[in-house]
Amino acid sequence: MQTQISTVCKRQVARVFRRGIHVNCLEDLEAGTARYQAALFIDNVFPLKMARIDIRPYLVQRSMAAKQSRVEAMLPADLPHKAYVSKIEPQMRDGGGLVHFTVAADSSESARKAARDVVEAVNEHVQQHCQRWWTQVRALGVRGEPFCEDIVKMLPAKRVQVEFCGPALDTEQLFKEFRPFGRIVDIEVSSSSAIVRFARLRGATSARACVHGDVVGATRLRVSYAGEDHEHLIMQWLKEHSKFAVPLSAAALIAAIYAVFDPIREFCVENKITHRFDLARIPLIGDVRRVAMRSLLRREPTRHDDVSAWTGLADQGARLESILDDPPESFIVVVGPHGSGKARVVEQATRGKKYRIEIDAHALAAGHSELEQMTLLAHQLGWWPVFNSIISITSAIDVMATAATGSSAGISATPESQVRRILETLALVLANIRHERKQAHLHSASPVHALPPEDVPVIVFDSLLDTDIKFAPVILDWATSVVEAGLAHCIITATSISGYHEVQRAQPQNAASLISLDDASPMEAVTLLQKQLVPSLDLTNQEVAEAVNNSIAHAATVLGGRLEDLQLFVQKVRAGESGTAALESIVQRAITEVRKYAFSDDSEVGQCEHTWTPEQFWFLLTELAQRPEIEYDRIRSSALFAGKDDALLGLAEAQLITMVYNHDRPARIRPGRPVYAAAFERILEDPGFACSMTVKMNKKFVDLETAKIRAAEDELALLNVFRASADAHAALTSGMAVIAASQSGYRHGSGSWRKSDQFNPEAFMAQAATTSARNASGNSDSLASAKPHQSWTAWLKSFFVSSPPAAPHSAEPADYPCSSLVPGIPFELQGRVQFLLRSIHASQQKIDRWDAQSQEMSRRLASL
Repeated sequence: MQTQISTVCKRQVARVFRRGIHVNCLEDLEAGTARYQAALFIDNVFPLKMARIDIRPYLVQRSMAAKQSRVEAMLPADLPHKAYVSKIEPQMRDGGGLVHFTVAADSSESARKAARDVVEAVNEHVQQHCQRWWTQVRALGVRGEPFCEDIVKMLPAKRVQVEFCGPALDTEQLFKEFRPFGRIVDIEVSSSSAIVRFARLRGATSARACVHGDVVGATRLRVSYAGEDHEHLIMQWLKEHSKFAVPLSAAALIAAIYAVFDPIREFCVENKITHRFDLARIPLIGDVRRVAMRSLLRREPTRHDDVSAWTGLADQGARLESILDDPPESFIVVVGPHGSGKARVVEQATRGKKYRIEIDAHALAAGHSELEQMTLLAHQLGWWPVFNSIISITSAIDVMATAATGSSAGISATPESQVRRILETLALVLANIRHERKQAHLHSASPVHALPPEDVPVIVFDSLLDTDIKFAPVILDWATSVVEAGLAHCIITATSISGYHEVQRAQPQNAASLISLDDASPMEAVTLLQKQLVPSLDLTNQEVAEAVNNSIAHAATVLGGRLEDLQLFVQKVRAGESGTAALESIVQRAITEVRKYAFSDDSEVGQCEHTWTPEQFWFLLTELAQRPEIEYDRIRSSALFAGKDDALLGLAEAQLITMVYNHDRPARIRPGRPVYAAAFERILEDPGFACSMTVKMNKKFVDLETAKIRAAEDELALLNVFRASADAHAALTSGMAVIAASQSGYRHGSGSWRKSDQFNPEAFMAQAATTSARNASGNSDSLASAKPHQSWTAWLKSFFVSSPPAAPHSAEPADYPCSSLVPGIPFELQGRVQFLLRSIHASQQKIDRWDAQSQEMSRRLASL
């Protein structure tokens, strides 16, 4: 067996070294001999370096001496022709080592022969003593001049690039040159170089070590590694199947981001709710901090300029605390105008809660886009980190997927979807807190299984329904699910009762708890102004003090208990203005606001839809200028509002009026702010504007009453009361046609509709006239006792000679008793005809009065 291996090895060596080994004459010796140097390359000594960061070669031997010893172990003890090793160069990257040896010979040809004998001897030695079952160690003669370098990027590859320094070689010559080192897959030849691709990596490393610098004919060869231009199978599949690859890649990226950052976000949100790292909540540190900041900023202690002394706030705060002591079942809505103390009541009621978080809708509305609003919401809830670029990236990926596949991948994110994720994280944190506190409470000695009130989280939505936020419905729906699950109390503050109704629509199965706040009384407003102004003024003079007190009392009477107006008055007085001037400027600004918002022709007023007309508000203004509050039902049933509350709700939303509720229904109407009452009076005192608006309102009333008269005349025409005329004929024809179209095909006995009958208006009119004349002649006995009249117009004139006047701006005519019969009218129609005639007469009287008033206003306008 050993003999067969040696025979095979000799054949391979003979095949490999048909061409000569490069020898270099070092020096001439005596007797015609010289010393020659040659080299051989021993392969498979070290592992190949496959990448820049590859620690396998360093795990074998670290020192240079150890590496050289390992290469030297592959050599026999005695080399043929008394050759000896002059130098060993380990080639760690190529997985082998260069062995330079010296031999004495009389010519270069004999030196090449001796070098071949040395290589054969080394091969026989490694075949017998150094072979491994997993790899084959072999010694190869170096034909050229090796280029020993350690360039980092020049890693071994199966493809080697051969540069021609001279005439180009053909494929046959290259094959003969490189085939001895291993099987060749392909050879690509160009004019100045060639690419030789080996089947195994060890063949390429051996070829580069042995052939570099070799001379074939007149051409010197320079060999280097050429990077493999192959593509990973997975990447190739992804490129070929982009329809699946793009959505899967995006989903994997998003899933990885969520898997990494979602626990961090939950941790941050939990810290925001529990205030785990808020040092200011520690009593000692919080007090020291407040005192230090006050000292550094040179601020005086905060005065009692808030609404803590308002009557009723303590009671409402106590009621809110009692509601928070119960398990969460429904929303808690705190309703009140600006400056009524909603924030203070909520803050005092939730001060003892361990877990409290607030969503400030006013701060969210400051964002110019949905993306900015979403970022602000994340900051308020402590949701961090926030990657706004994810929305742009997913949208771009979705667009690319649509362009590549023709259909959307459905992976694009929107600010609304991010808001839902933020709220889901908050809900998960609330559920975890509830579970932890419930487990801790179960292990306690208390027999009650419900959580203590201080352990139930509280979420405050400040003015959520009063601001223009795109995803406010999303937040409200999420809060509904939180309340229904019993995870937390949800408190919503609103400036109008419309917010309460919207909450009721969001959770119709449970009634929300309503806490209504109102403005302070004038006496409380006087107390507040005195606390604010009296200490800052020099009131040593009794007359000055009395004047200041009178000014404060007058300002409190005009401004009422609206805190923002009172604070504005205090700021102006402290700035140096007199009380009269400050109050006048506030009233003038209120007048400007009323003119701008109430009488504007724009379709929207600020963020509120303009659902009312200027005439409707002028009617309200004239009523509110005469009394502090008016009945809601009376205004709603008036002619201008026609029983609809859209205009009133729009005015309330625009804060031009305030609706006072009793038992959750509107009962009275007040000005939107107390100062508006003075503004309404000032507007009425403007002769030009008041006259022009009165003319417009009267015209609206005239139009409404004219429409009533026309409707009554049409009905009288249908009853054939008028004399024969073109208008009566047209009204009767059209009215009878409508009646006939709805009743002509109906058969009472069969109980089904049929459309076989046709209607002839002319024949119907003739029949109606004949019937009317017959009825009139048949009822002559009954009409004889009544006062004789020539026609119904004469009857109407004589009937209303002593009629009492109707109330101004009344929507309905007076109900007069029937004292006579209208001649020529059937008895069964007498009641309806008399009612219509009275309505016409009453409407005409109103029109006459409004026309007279409008003419008077027009004369006043002309005289201005």
